[in-house]
Amino acid sequence: MFGKMMISRVVQVDRGTELQTAVASLLKATEHPDIERWIEFPASLLLFLLIPGDPGSGAIYVLDRKKRTWYAIDFEDEQFGGYTTNQLEQLLRECSFLGLVEDPGLWRTGLRWSVEPGKPPEVCV
Repeated sequence: MFGKMMISRVVQVDRGTELQTAVASLLKATEHPDIERWIEFPASLLLFLLIPGDPGSGAIYVLDRKKRTWYAIDFEDEQFGGYTTNQLEQLLRECSFLGLVEDPGLWRTGLRWSVEPGKPPEVCV
């Protein structure tokens, strides 16, 4: 599970948009799933969203506050239906994933990152 990160732009928010409005724009674009986790940093915000009634549908979104852009984060791990809350917790606990979320400039550069349990994130060659 996990592997190479895939990052896709989802929604651009206007300059000066308040955080709640930025979150609302993501929820509208993703058809109003439930917010399961909210982790806020000065440069970013991570949301883990779930479709109501489907515990294996979780998706990871990160707001890059500097670029005012929401990104969907996925991995090349054939987990096509989404992730569970337990899988998110594993990603956060065992993969040092929050280090990448906390500093969007690390992945905004175009570098490809790989995230594996028990290892810190690595740049893919």
